[in-house]
Amino acid sequence: MKFIKVLACTLFPAICFAQASGIPLHAPAYHLLDRLDVISGVKSPVHPELKFFSRQDAADYALALDTLPETRQTWRDHADIQYLFDDNNDCVADTGRYCTRNRRGLFNVFYQTPANFFEINTKDFSMRVNPMFQFNLGRQTEDPELNFINQRGLEVRGRVDDKVFFYTNLVESQVRFADYVTQRIEETKAIPYAGNYKKYSPRILDVTDAYDFNQATAYIGFKATRHVGLQLGHGKHFIGNGYRSLFLSDANNYSFYLKLNTRVWRFHYQNLFLELSPLGANNLGNNVRIPKKYAAIHYLNYRITPKLAVGLFEATVFNRSQQFELQYLNPLILYRTVEGMIGSPDNVLVGFDARWNFLNRFQVYSQFLLDEFLFSALVKPEEKGWWGNKYGLQAGIKYMNAFGADHLDLQIEYNTVRPYTYSHYDSLNSYTHYNQPLAHPLLSNFKEIVVMARYQPVPRLSFLARFIQAKTGENTPEENWGANPMLGYGSRVQDYGNFTGQGVAATIRVLGLDASWMWYHNLYVDLKILLRKKDSADDARDLNTSVFGLGLRMNIWNENLDF
Repeated sequence: MKFIKVLACTLFPAICFAQASGIPLHAPAYHLLDRLDVISGVKSPVHPELKFFSRQDAADYALALDTLPETRQTWRDHADIQYLFDDNNDCVADTGRYCTRNRRGLFNVFYQTPANFFEINTKDFSMRVNPMFQFNLGRQTEDPELNFINQRGLEVRGRVDDKVFFYTNLVESQVRFADYVTQRIEETKAIPYAGNYKKYSPRILDVTDAYDFNQATAYIGFKATRHVGLQLGHGKHFIGNGYRSLFLSDANNYSFYLKLNTRVWRFHYQNLFLELSPLGANNLGNNVRIPKKYAAIHYLNYRITPKLAVGLFEATVFNRSQQFELQYLNPLILYRTVEGMIGSPDNVLVGFDARWNFLNRFQVYSQFLLDEFLFSALVKPEEKGWWGNKYGLQAGIKYMNAFGADHLDLQIEYNTVRPYTYSHYDSLNSYTHYNQPLAHPLLSNFKEIVVMARYQPVPRLSFLARFIQAKTGENTPEENWGANPMLGYGSRVQDYGNFTGQGVAATIRVLGLDASWMWYHNLYVDLKILLRKKDSADDARDLNTSVFGLGLRMNIWNENLDF
């Protein structure tokens, strides 16, 4: 993607200011910042729809919250704020006042502060280096072989001259998953939430169906002006307030990207250009170049008040035989207009979202995604169930400190996506990457409800319980009922009479229970229980899974594979 590198050097030769790197997705800070925004009523510098968050924003918000009267915060709230200070101490000016320091550290060199194995702090340069690892052993009922997670990696972030910031991590993974995940891998030829893999046979465990794969995030960022920033790198993104996103999620492989962030007044406007792959390496064999496609995404968030915000989303996916469509570099014009100018060959999606915090306890949020739509198909009986009415809807509510219990946070979320949504007549233009969805992990043709409860009785101990029920409609080997966007919609079964859940109907229920004890800063002992039951109209597709696991984890924030 040479054009992006050229663009970065051409358009931004004079960099005058910098911000900090981002907080990795799924890190504890996301829920802490979310709940503090709801319960405090203090305006946050973060637009929470756009993830990942800047560490500088997290530190600045912690500083604003630390000045609140004692009567408005509990001791658990103070512990949350202290965690934000410690975890982002490179973004805090007066570290001696706000951040914890170890008296001597390890050998007077390492762990001078709780959050960082090694750090450098000078006027012109700062850097943080941290180990990453996860070791987990689990047992699946009726399976004589153990499940395991063996991950090791390194994370480095820093700033130079207060003009440039950088971040990188690399994690090597060997994993044996639960059976439903292995089934997904065999279907898609990709690791969920990751990508390429090879089969793995451990030396000390006699197991089959294990996988070896790498995960990497790396980017460099600049602040072109006080309000405009640029990032160039390899990573993931998430747009939305929910557990899921119908716009853009991290339920796919890492991708190369160029990101422009403009933050002025009450607006946060993001341009995101992605280099994607319609297929995975395991589809093509060794030494074969993976074909490319591209996505150009706009998202504009407007904070009407500190508690009320709305957003507009627009995305186009296209393939041009390894060439980017330069028309889509226009950062302002509507993509539908550009698409029409070049002959409408591409896959365009638009959306709207909203968020409202109220009573210092609640947050309601929603997303509406529109792929295609014909109003007459809703009112004319002869057009009912038209295949081209492709859209998705999300609605959710969060309840912080539920029923007066400090740090008991509840969430209920509903998601539904119509058949054939995210698909295109050209299968290479589907809203997917590396055989995986760019949005919801169930792809399309489903209805889902998510119920979650988080409880933190003491700062170091946290519990997460979640129940998910999804009603899906799956394709058959011969028929495309709209469940897989990677199939061109020209192969659809019928034009009319389509409905959500058509095809091979199935009900999926997931119950997850996680307990985590923070032994040291970002070092966790985890206990995990997952029960999953799939009941399909095709008995051959039924699958019951029960997994119990115990592990040790540091500076790794894996996604829960709840699909």
